[in-house]
Amino acid sequence: MIEHPSHKLPTDKRAALFQISSGEFAANGFKQASLNRIISELGMSKSSFYHYFANKQDLFRQTLEYVLKPVLDLHQSVDIKALTTDTLWPSIMQIVGEATRMVNSSPEMVMAGRMFYRCYDDPGGHELTQEILGEFTTWTTKLIQHGQVLGVFRSDLPDTFLIEILMAMGMSMDRWIVKNWDELDEQGRMDISQAGFSLFVRLLEPDKC
Repeated sequence: MIEHPSHKLPTDKRAALFQISSGEFAANGFKQASLNRIISELGMSKSSFYHYFANKQDLFRQTLEYVLKPVLDLHQSVDIKALTTDTLWPSIMQIVGEATRMVNSSPEMVMAGRMFYRCYDDPGGHELTQEILGEFTTWTTKLIQHGQVLGVFRSDLPDTFLIEILMAMGMSMDRWIVKNWDELDEQGRMDISQAGFSLFVRLLEPDKC
């Protein structure tokens, strides 16, 4: 994979740029976000910016990828095919817990979440969220199909229907959490995360009647 030109920026300057841009995109959405405000706050010239980024869309994508990479890597670290009837749910619960702890210690991830949903709802920015969303959808699809083979997940609904429900529910929960993040303390966030996890369990478990 070819390394993005922005990796040539000093590490601290690159991190500062993505922090500033995530705040700008979260506050204003993609269309109204000001590239001039972003680079002005960083103290970067426009010519220098275009040396590292093709355009505002490129900056948006790189910001999301940079901030959310730890969470994406956490999911990708799971070998779905190796999960068994005994390890599947505990493994997923561990991921949920670790992801919540990551976000608790990383305010920029909360801002990235707000940036994602603000732009997801913006017709001008909707397509820019599809790459990240597609990665989660692909991962979820593989997990559901493997869980069905194991008999851990219900199989009385078409896969596409079940996955669409799960993604919609997951996004609604995630959207609510990042919106209300500042009103919750660390334990409250963990409690909400665990309660949400139990909803997924109840939705996915096979009918035992």
